[in-house]
Amino acid sequence: MFKKNKKLREECWNIDYSFIHWLNGHLKIFKEDAGQVIDLEYHRISYKDEKYSLLELVDKMITLTDYLKNENNYYFPENEEDTINKTNELLDLFKASFFYLWW
Repeated sequence: MFKKNKKLREECWNIDYSFIHWLNGHLKIFKEDAGQVIDLEYHRISYKDEKYSLLELVDKMITLTDYLKNENNYYFPENEEDTINKTNELLDLFKASFFYLWW
């Protein structure tokens, strides 16, 4: 039973941190590959009462995931509230851009 999907099972004990790592790598590939096929600055997406391009939101999410995937920032933060705020911002950005993350 445990031999099947071993990697998936390992990720599931820590879905939050695994998601940050997964999203970071996938956003970087998305930016590189999708940017060759579509204009990532075409759509204007509302976020916190302002309009941003998909490229701007992806860059913000990459910056946040780069920060959060550092275990010291995530598990042993000097300021836990800062880590919570950055995680919430990441999820809000992901939600705002979700329907545009394809090509």
